[in-house]
Amino acid sequence: MRHRRCKVCGIPYRIGRVHRWMNNGTIVNARVPRIRQVFMEADFLPELRERLSGGLGFPVNRIFYEAERNSVRITVEAFLKAPFLQLAARIPVFRRAAVHYFNNLAWETGTASSKTVAYHSGKYGLARMHNPFDLDLMAAVVVGAFEALERKPFRSFWKKENSSYLLRVEAAPDKPELSQRLEVEYAPLKDADFHLRSCPRCGLPLELSHMEWIEDEGIVLDRRRGMRMINLDGYTSRLVNRELIRELGDSVVPIIIEAKRDYTLKMLEDIGMRLDSDEDRRRELLKDMLSLLPLYGWGLASELEYMPGSTLRVWVDNPFDEYLIAGRLAGFYEAAEGKRARVEWSEVEPATVSYLLTPADEG
Repeated sequence: MRHRRCKVCGIPYRIGRVHRWMNNGTIVNARVPRIRQVFMEADFLPELRERLSGGLGFPVNRIFYEAERNSVRITVEAFLKAPFLQLAARIPVFRRAAVHYFNNLAWETGTASSKTVAYHSGKYGLARMHNPFDLDLMAAVVVGAFEALERKPFRSFWKKENSSYLLRVEAAPDKPELSQRLEVEYAPLKDADFHLRSCPRCGLPLELSHMEWIEDEGIVLDRRRGMRMINLDGYTSRLVNRELIRELGDSVVPIIIEAKRDYTLKMLEDIGMRLDSDEDRRRELLKDMLSLLPLYGWGLASELEYMPGSTLRVWVDNPFDEYLIAGRLAGFYEAAEGKRARVEWSEVEPATVSYLLTPADEG
């Protein structure tokens, strides 16, 4: 099914009804503004999971699963807190409608193409999926949504069937202790007055026009580089990082930063951003790269300061994940300056982080 699209930018109108691009570098749920959303490459979280597992010497899959499960559960719970929806959620017919809504949410977010095969309220659900972006994380998304709707723990099982997958979620007796630790904390946000260029017809950011929603396949595609994108809650990576650092200390931080740095450099190469010998053009290139942060809901680079010795300070308001942004800025710096970066950061006030980038081979 192909949904109605804006005739200027080509984005489905439904995307504008469920998301709001704010003037402070964030994307929020249109109905529940405290819920942040972010866009990222579909294969980045699985790659980060592999990098962390390899670097630490043990699998971290379960931490990613539980973090995504809780993030989605809390997001859907917030949506269901409206008085009418709280009442309606007790009615089986409404719950079936909610499950249909979850299927729509899959194509909207680019995580899968999903269709309900069977659903028995309070007991189990079965869906046929094509193109799930990641089996573990997709299962966590569905389990979290069911837990919010049914108000009880669920567990998941995958089965490969020809070109599709069957995902079964069923009621479980309890949740693991790890899941209970990975609870979302809402970080404070600050106001700003930044404006992305908007489509004159639908009002969505005009730069989104390079993205294509392919509803029947459950894919969102960045046409500039043939890269699949997904739209997820803005809490999963923060929860993963918090838990890993709590358990293992700061030894995990360089792995996270290097994973995002390497990925960012590859992204910039794919979209044709190249190092220029002219200093003014390099600075313009850096500004162009920083403009990707609010477009994807990652935060707002509110101030830049160039200092002697190829040193750069960037203030970021409302960073969705300080470690991933550190890695992204390190990639931006290397692309603009042609030098590998050392990055340090500190919170200078609530919701503002100052990043200091210097050449890695200098003191």
